[in-house]
Amino acid sequence: MTKNLFKYGVLSCISILHTPCIAGNYISASPPCGNPLDYYNELSVHTDKGLSPTEAHALPAIDDVHACFKLREAIRLSMPGSKQQNDIQALILLKDLKLSGTLSKSNQQFNDMLLQHVSQRQELRNMIGSQDERLKKTETQIDQLKDIEVEIDKKERSVTSPIDE
Repeated sequence: MTKNLFKYGVLSCISILHTPCIAGNYISASPPCGNPLDYYNELSVHTDKGLSPTEAHALPAIDDVHACFKLREAIRLSMPGSKQQNDIQALILLKDLKLSGTLSKSNQQFNDMLLQHVSQRQELRNMIGSQDERLKKTETQIDQLKDIEVEIDKKERSVTSPIDE
């Protein structure tokens, strides 16, 4: 009888000790934002080697309604040099978070900073695109001028040294 009582006592202790671990698993399913800069730094380390399938799967989906998951997704999408970089989607999430006001003060400050950074990067891309268009136009005009110059040169040669004489 004491043997069984001892076994039940040990099992009870083990059960009690494992309860926080089990509760921890449920809590970690929706973790607080923590420090978004730490998350950014962690991701930047992984961009050089790419994300493993388990790490990519652990990241939240865009449709997730939890603000912290949206912030993390925006960080992942705005990461320079990553294969997943998508500034347009990141801007959508960051603007949505700014308007919703669901983040804590420090996380909102990080969100605002990242929003400003990604917006400026997008503006620079747009400026570069318009500069490229202008450059192509200018090159086309230069080519047209060269063609006109060649035609004028041919006409001048034909007038100064007529072939029929």
